[in-house]
Amino acid sequence: MTGGGARRRRVFAALRLAAYALVLGFLAYQLWRVRHGLGHSLARVGWRACLVATLLAAVGGVPGFVGWRMLLAGLGTRLPLPVAVRVFFLAGVTRYLPGGVWPAVAHAAMARPLGEPPARLAAAFVAGQGLGVIAGLGVGLVALPRLVPAGPLWWGLVPLLAAALVPLAAPRLLSRLLGIAQRVLRRGGPAPVLPARRTLLAVTGLMALGWLVSGLHVAVLAIALGAPPGGALTVGIGGFALSTVAGIFTVIMPSGLGAREAVLGLTVATLLTGPGLVTLVALSRVLITVADLASTAAVLAALTWAGRRSRPSPVTDRRPEGAPLS
Repeated sequence: MTGGGARRRRVFAALRLAAYALVLGFLAYQLWRVRHGLGHSLARVGWRACLVATLLAAVGGVPGFVGWRMLLAGLGTRLPLPVAVRVFFLAGVTRYLPGGVWPAVAHAAMARPLGEPPARLAAAFVAGQGLGVIAGLGVGLVALPRLVPAGPLWWGLVPLLAAALVPLAAPRLLSRLLGIAQRVLRRGGPAPVLPARRTLLAVTGLMALGWLVSGLHVAVLAIALGAPPGGALTVGIGGFALSTVAGIFTVIMPSGLGAREAVLGLTVATLLTGPGLVTLVALSRVLITVADLASTAAVLAALTWAGRRSRPSPVTDRRPEGAPLS
């Protein structure tokens, strides 16, 4: 490695550490600022609402898995269900590592032992993320009636969604974007050919369904903290989708840390303020993380148990001692 390359790596590492410190410091300050009301807000939410919210967050990831598998099949790889589940959930956990490229890298790395093209699995993940962004922006529009009165800048979501729809309307453009991502990830080979537009639309619909289910966990928490149910549903679902989309574009931070909290806080601020708002934003992050880790652990445990059950039992030789072989 040249001296200039090593210097750049050190500069980028220092910038990443500074960004982590800044974001974590800001979040810690927000918690400290409302510390006297946090206990009351947490007690108000209660463990039942937390449990329901965690289950909704976990179930909300299932449509995304189905959509990813459809994309992968459209690209030419049909993985058996147990293998697909293992790849998707194990690679998904890597989004908690610093840097947004690790899930795509993990998909590519897990392709080699399966004898599949690494670029194809990475492309399916990247395409799924792109379609998820489109679906997230679309679902985010349900919060506009509550957001626009608080700030007309939220109207910017409409042209943003229109721009995001362009690759869906022109799959060739999306294929070119995948080719660029493939070069960034240093995965050789030709750019992947995406499936037909009908499949892309179906996957986008599944992603939207995932946002709707996952966003309900914010609505549950908001209602428990005293928000009106109608506003909690629209702002909870739409705000969570928008916040997670913002986190996807925050490549440097693990799992969109900071950006997700900021956007979710801005949207939910139309319903809650003070300790209730900070409690909801913090609980959302904690419960989503718990749901991700718990669902991954449950999937791996189920696959391990199923693998043991499917193994043939050893054959016991019951011949009397000294009896001749037949």
